[in-house]
Amino acid sequence: MKKQIKRRVFLWLLPVIVCVLSFGFLIAMMASFLGMQVEEESSDGTGCSVTGEVDVAKLNEGLKRAGVFQGKGQLFVDIAEKQGIDPILFIAISMSETGWGKSNAVREKNNPGGIMDSATNMQTVKHFASLEEGLEAMGVTLHNRIVKDGLNTIDKLGNVYAPIGVSNDPTNLNANWIPTVKGIAEKFGGLTSGCDSGGNTGTGHYIIPVDAPVISSGFINRINPVTGAFESHKGLDFAQPIGSNIKAADDGVVVFASFGIRGHGFGDYGNCVLIEHAKTKEWTLYAHQSELLVKVGQHVQKGEIIGKVGSTGQSTGPHLHFEVRKSKMGNQVNPAIVLGIKGAK
Repeated sequence: MKKQIKRRVFLWLLPVIVCVLSFGFLIAMMASFLGMQVEEESSDGTGCSVTGEVDVAKLNEGLKRAGVFQGKGQLFVDIAEKQGIDPILFIAISMSETGWGKSNAVREKNNPGGIMDSATNMQTVKHFASLEEGLEAMGVTLHNRIVKDGLNTIDKLGNVYAPIGVSNDPTNLNANWIPTVKGIAEKFGGLTSGCDSGGNTGTGHYIIPVDAPVISSGFINRINPVTGAFESHKGLDFAQPIGSNIKAADDGVVVFASFGIRGHGFGDYGNCVLIEHAKTKEWTLYAHQSELLVKVGQHVQKGEIIGKVGSTGQSTGPHLHFEVRKSKMGNQVNPAIVLGIKGAK
């Protein structure tokens, strides 16, 4: 009888025990997960290291699956210190150039940076006697670009290291270089020196995108001069001679550069460029161009010439239609207010 009572009590308590154990296991798992998250959180989200320091042990942890670079964290740090460059940037570029230490060039020729051989008139990848020698050479190259030439951001480096639109890049792979390097730098905790991972965030202040601006139509409700329909004109029109320069209103990334097609969100704009500005979380649009001088993925600086004034698309004469958007595909605001232009109609 006693055995039966004990058995009943145990069976009654069994679900409770299971729940307690399961809950404890869940809590332990959550704590472990949260601990891991905290440990990995070393960047402030802008590409900058929170501490500004380099932990070689953590670098080597991140390099465990990096092919020939496994365990080379201290070597990266030593060469970077000698050349006055950011070790995280050095690592990020090396990973990008070699497919995380697994490319044929780095495995067979100890070449971590796509360095070409002057002995073959720069036609073949240079062979180095050891990986250390190859990294030393790459460190010198980066020193020359970053320190001597002043290419001190990933964006500036990318425009030289992997220029967009060159003949030897027919599939436009170079457009991936800057975002790839930035992503890898983030994985290793962010840049530790200079603390500037890009030029695409913007200054937060726009400039008028043409010289000698003459506004021919404001941010108003009007009769469309082409269709005759009543509409809300969602930008400013700057009347300009055809072929006049169009300038980027602020630093940013080109997210559209093509002839606008109806149904794709840019119909009637003709040759059009849309630039994303991370700092303001806004987009600027430049329509009816006669010539586009930028490509999707390209990082541009404030004042950089991005195209030429034209009359493509729905247009009655040469002008720049300029918009400031709060979302990529709309929510336009009055550019005159943003640019500080008074009396625009």
